[in-house]
Amino acid sequence: MLALVPLDNRPCNVRFPQQIATIGGSRLATPPDNMLGCFEVCGRPDLINRWLHDLPEVEALIVSIDMLAYGGLVASRHATHAEDEALSRLQILREFRQARPDTPIYAFNILMRLAVTLSSDAAVANYYNIMRYARLADEAGRFESDYLRAQLQQVIAEIPPEVLLDYRAARARNHAVNGRMIDWLADGVFDYLLITQEDATEFGLHRREQDALLSRVGTLGMESKMSLHPGADEAALTLLARHWNTDVRFALHWSSQEDARRIAPFEDRIFDQALAQHIAAMRGVIVEADADFELFINAPVGGSQKDETPPQQIARAARINPFVRELAAAIEAGQRVALCDVAFPNGADNVLMSELEQRGILGKLAVYGGWNTAGNTTGTVLSQCAALRHSGDWANINSAANRQFVFERLMDDWFYQARVRAHLEKSAREQHLSPLNMGDGYTPIEAQARRELHGYARLMAQRQFGTSLRHWDVTLPWRRTFEVDLHAELV
Repeated sequence: MLALVPLDNRPCNVRFPQQIATIGGSRLATPPDNMLGCFEVCGRPDLINRWLHDLPEVEALIVSIDMLAYGGLVASRHATHAEDEALSRLQILREFRQARPDTPIYAFNILMRLAVTLSSDAAVANYYNIMRYARLADEAGRFESDYLRAQLQQVIAEIPPEVLLDYRAARARNHAVNGRMIDWLADGVFDYLLITQEDATEFGLHRREQDALLSRVGTLGMESKMSLHPGADEAALTLLARHWNTDVRFALHWSSQEDARRIAPFEDRIFDQALAQHIAAMRGVIVEADADFELFINAPVGGSQKDETPPQQIARAARINPFVRELAAAIEAGQRVALCDVAFPNGADNVLMSELEQRGILGKLAVYGGWNTAGNTTGTVLSQCAALRHSGDWANINSAANRQFVFERLMDDWFYQARVRAHLEKSAREQHLSPLNMGDGYTPIEAQARRELHGYARLMAQRQFGTSLRHWDVTLPWRRTFEVDLHAELV
């Protein structure tokens, strides 16, 4: 059995690792939900400390530093807890290592994103102004521009002083804790440390923090024991894949070599570089032949899917047609195809998925992902490949656990995020609710999500998977429209 302390209680951080572990033939223990908080309600590091202390013998521990230190991802963006308090909570990991020297410990923590939490309509102005501030603070110094300095002062004047103070303090504390975790890595507390860069851009305050952390890693000679790359919610999956040590081999197929060199939205480096870092972190290998998986990457195209006009969609469908044909041919030839759909953030590429749906091959994908940021999708796809490789049985691609996960990803990443979510947001507004935080009024919107998804789920099961739907449930776990929790069971 493996043990995981997740980043927060969302399905991507609790259910995804449990499902991936099942596909790979492992069992995963996580703390009870009441210890993990929910959205703006912090987790309970004190209770998780006791849970860790009482944990039976496990094969390995994968642990979120942010959950133990602050109570989760959202909590980490506030300066509520001081650095010494955070480090005191983390001492349980040093004790765990001392008590169980032969149990691998894989730790991950987040390099803070540029923006604050978008938790309500009232937070929208602060969200964008803080993000502008974080970029301008870096660019004004980097390019020594009086114009940028003037822009920086202007945006500072638009941010409530207490919001900016809390943001700066949280960044400084998180950076200090990240540095200390690198020291702990050098001390042997961790077997591997993963620092993922949450939502960012090419320039921003994160750049100087990254430089300082990587310099520290180099000084301590820890380069082979850590990675710093874009992502967040997929980090536990990457470390699970790393623990399995499958050396899974990927042959890469790009929708566009030009797009492979783009920087995906919410990231800070060109995507093919980020992909290589993800693969290295989970101990994968890029090969030209004899691959375990044919990894098809629908590369970032830039812009927003919502802004595409019908003529633009037709033109893009023509551009990706060779990619679609190559993918279909690989499936027809019996190859194991994994599709990493990062063309757009926060939902699958409607143009691509519609083409694959018409060909009737969605249910023949061995692996699929297309949710949230490019890093989130990439880490999830790669870890599912590692799980299948670790299972030792390639027929496991058609196992109930793997088919269920692919089915849920298609329904969530594509149908919910790219189609249904906009309907729910409109309905919420009509009922005078904020899709960002619907509070106790979320129930009718959740019921609408369940209705809209159920009919298509039955069609997807029948037409693409050649089966039927035995069980189907839909919830909005954080009472907002951003994420959905789908439970499917195929006959």
